[in-house]
Amino acid sequence: MNNQESDYYIEPLNVLSFPKGKAPKCELTGYPATCKLQSPEITLFYATREHAEQAWHGIINKIAGLLGPLRSNAVIVGSEEDRAKREYTVNMSKRALIDLCQQEASKMLVNQQYSLAIPGAIQALAFLKDIYGDGSIESVPPYLLLAEANLGLSKFQQCEEFLSLANWSILKNPNCSDAIRSQLHRNFGKLYTAQDKLDEALKELAKDIYHSSLEVGPEHIDTSGGFFHMANIFYIQNKIDNALAFYDKVVDVWYKFLGLVRNNAELAETFSEAQLREGIEMLEKIMQTRVKLLGDAHIATGEVKYTVGLLYLFLGERDKANSYVQAAASVYKDKLGEKHPSTLDVASVAEQIQNESGMMSRGGISTAGRSGAGSAGGVPIGIQSGGVEGMEGFAELSNAFPEDMPRAATQSPIPLPPGSSRGQSRGGFDDSMRMTPSGSRGKV
Repeated sequence: MNNQESDYYIEPLNVLSFPKGKAPKCELTGYPATCKLQSPEITLFYATREHAEQAWHGIINKIAGLLGPLRSNAVIVGSEEDRAKREYTVNMSKRALIDLCQQEASKMLVNQQYSLAIPGAIQALAFLKDIYGDGSIESVPPYLLLAEANLGLSKFQQCEEFLSLANWSILKNPNCSDAIRSQLHRNFGKLYTAQDKLDEALKELAKDIYHSSLEVGPEHIDTSGGFFHMANIFYIQNKIDNALAFYDKVVDVWYKFLGLVRNNAELAETFSEAQLREGIEMLEKIMQTRVKLLGDAHIATGEVKYTVGLLYLFLGERDKANSYVQAAASVYKDKLGEKHPSTLDVASVAEQIQNESGMMSRGGISTAGRSGAGSAGGVPIGIQSGGVEGMEGFAELSNAFPEDMPRAATQSPIPLPPGSSRGQSRGGFDDSMRMTPSGSRGKV
């Protein structure tokens, strides 16, 4: 039965045709196989047709041509040197496939295609075990991917099992990097949040931020995920001051990141598309929260819209970038006035995105127009290259913008939803513009 032209087909498996004890096992579950997936390059076995479809669309369609030769019987050679060369070539091929499988699994997770993330992570784990053996520190990343996929499918027990396996590998390797420890604690934090164990989740996320800060620093976009998930918990607990302070920190980190890549184009190549998509997901959630608390026309809402627009521009999605930046320009004009430096620069970026669409296939970025207290002034960005899939060279969009961007005025206390309370009253604030309450600043 053809499922996608002639690329592959799935058919029932006659288990009686195999010798006793030699029946194939499912590539995903390890259970006895009942069907086989046949492609021109390779034949694989699965417990059900659904598992075969899941594996094909998750990763096999991308690696079938490379997987076939690796699964084939080795050519018998008499020279030790030839055997060593073959083993080296095979291991290098497996390492390349490990990276590809993990990248695809990460993309599926960002796109919330959790079931399709599992085959790539399992395939990466299998290759890692072939090279490094069981319990190696290298096996932790696919364990974490599998944990996150099962968490997305609300399979909490399976999620905790994979996190326990990752934790055991880390305990066996005390020299494990802080980056891996950070990801382990973050996933435990997300699991405990889903299980409504909020205090335990906060402890895990605090460890996540600590280890990530040791590895890359507290102002890095990798660390921002810990701030974001802690903010979500504070919001659930109705600790609005804390939640908004941490959300503010996330926006600030991403804004500064967009400023850094202007002066270091190679920096863009160190980040995967999945990381940047996760950043958009976080910033859009923050934007929704600010709209709910402040309204769509508040300066803080305009600020995060501008940051989201810059990130879409970085990814080359000019239509979405244009929509967000235009909306931000409208807010800045209304709240700060047409002559304010922030308004002028945001409006200039919006105009250039529209006018230069014919000249550029991918957008350049300026970070002028940042408002809110506690952050450095915006700097323009002009990215020449990047590691994001589909990105092309950036034109000199940012040349028209100043290096130093004046900050907007501080923002007023954020009104709470009906029935909410702050725990203590604050008075004497200027009712102009403040993104987070003054008492929240500096706690991050």
